Amino acid sequence: MDDVATRVQEKNSQVLSRDAKTAQLTERLEKLLREVADVEIELSRAEGAIKGIPHYSVIEGRAHALGKQLSQEVQHRQMRELTASQPLSGKCPGCGTRCDLHLHCREVKSMDGPFELQELVGECPCCRRSFFPDAGGVGI
Repeated sequence: MDDVATRVQEKNSQVLSRDAKTAQLTERLEKLLREVADVEIELSRAEGAIKGIPHYSVIEGRAHALGKQLSQEVQHRQMRELTASQPLSGKCPGCGTRCDLHLHCREVKSMDGPFELQELVGECPCCRRSFFPDAGGVGI
């Protein structure tokens, strides 16, 4: 029973640690978002997009554009991390020859706008064809 109690205590400690990390990251994100909002307002005034008392649609438009910019950056970073975690060789789907993979960049058009996607591509010397290995069901 002592061993079970120790494992339960360790699991509870891990959950509390994860919850504390989540709370810390959430607080950091909220702080950064407030800072980004402050910079956006200063930039809007410096560029002359906001003068005096702006119509709400101007404020909302600038905020929406900033949100789209953030979305593109998050997508770019997440996909870059996914590519970096993939093996650097793969089997040709045609003949099964193991081939080295190299980075290939292309533009992806997301609903929030385009961003550059880095993905791995193989060049099979036997089949003389290019192939993109499965990235684990990413959905692109």
